[in-house]
Amino acid sequence: MGMAASQARYLGLTARKTNVEYEGQQVNQARTALANQSANTFNELLALEVPTAPSTQDFTTLQYSYEDGTYAEVITNMSELVNDPDGYNYLVSHYHYAEVFTGVQSKKPNPQVSLANDAVDGVLNNVTYDTPSGTYYVDGAQALVYDPLNEDQRSLLERIGQEYPDLLAEDPANIFTYTDADGEIHFTTGDNLAHALAGEDAEEYHMVYDVPTYVGNCELTQYDPTNSIQKASYDEICSKFPDTAFANASADEIYTYEYQGRTYFACLDDLRDAAISAVDSTKPTENQDPLTQYYADNINTRIERQERAFIDVDEKGRPYSIRFENSTATLALNTETITDEDAYNDAMNQYNYDMQVYEKAIADINAKTERIQEQDRTLELRLRQLDTEQDALQTEMEAVKKVIEKNIESTFKTFE
Repeated sequence: MGMAASQARYLGLTARKTNVEYEGQQVNQARTALANQSANTFNELLALEVPTAPSTQDFTTLQYSYEDGTYAEVITNMSELVNDPDGYNYLVSHYHYAEVFTGVQSKKPNPQVSLANDAVDGVLNNVTYDTPSGTYYVDGAQALVYDPLNEDQRSLLERIGQEYPDLLAEDPANIFTYTDADGEIHFTTGDNLAHALAGEDAEEYHMVYDVPTYVGNCELTQYDPTNSIQKASYDEICSKFPDTAFANASADEIYTYEYQGRTYFACLDDLRDAAISAVDSTKPTENQDPLTQYYADNINTRIERQERAFIDVDEKGRPYSIRFENSTATLALNTETITDEDAYNDAMNQYNYDMQVYEKAIADINAKTERIQEQDRTLELRLRQLDTEQDALQTEMEAVKKVIEKNIESTFKTFE
């Protein structure tokens, strides 16, 4: 039994040693993988590009300027001319800023356009008279005597009469109606018809529907072409935006309103489109689409020109005077160093951002490296433990092997 027990013990120790050797191989493979990760991390570190701080010299240029008696002109480019027939030696680009009367288009968010129905008086035109029947015609439509029993005529006349009470004061027999091509009923008097027939000024009255009245709390009024200021603005806007609904609208479809000391213009179509765009019909002036509006004002504008010039240079090659082709005046050139502060600040902000990204990448790599090193130290400690265990197993196996050898020797000697 002792020999069998020793043999079993030896087999158990052999299995444990084999398992320790296998685990040691696994640990070595894990350390190899960590080494590869460490190499990759080092390559990441090498691939990082250290940000470079911007220099003001990169954003500094030499600028030439001059005074022509009216504007301060700045030269943006001087291209040398060769064999110019008139003797000019440079093609010069320059600019100045000046107030220019300019049309501007803008969008007014949620304009709160209000619409209303309104009674208006118009001009009575194209009146004819048929003598045999004693009938007047307006634009080909027969003018009939007002019928008080006609509910449509009576209610409409009462509505118009609220704004034009003199019409209501007329003898009903002297009030005439006619219906235009759009189906709208117009009112006038027999006297007005006679005046119009004679070529004199005469009035008619009718209702206009969906008339824009307010933009927010700003009252709308019709554009007045006799107002020189309004007309100048209107003409500039039309010339600046010729393909818009505004430019294609008739003058009586243009409205104006005052807001913060500025006169704004809008056309009837744009006003109505905004007014009917509200999502909730019970709140027609809320959440409307933006209104296309216009104004004209003096805008500080950069005006650029390009022309030939003769430039004098000193012995160091620096320009000091200039004479343009359209002038006999020789003007002194001012030289100054200009730094684009905005561009430099933008570059510095970008540098600061890039530096933060770089430092974050370095910190991430360092943290990753520290984790790899910690894992490697743990594996190294485990490998040492396995080495110690393997040595112990080897020692014990040798001891058991000697016991087995003694058992065999003593057993075989018994039979000698």
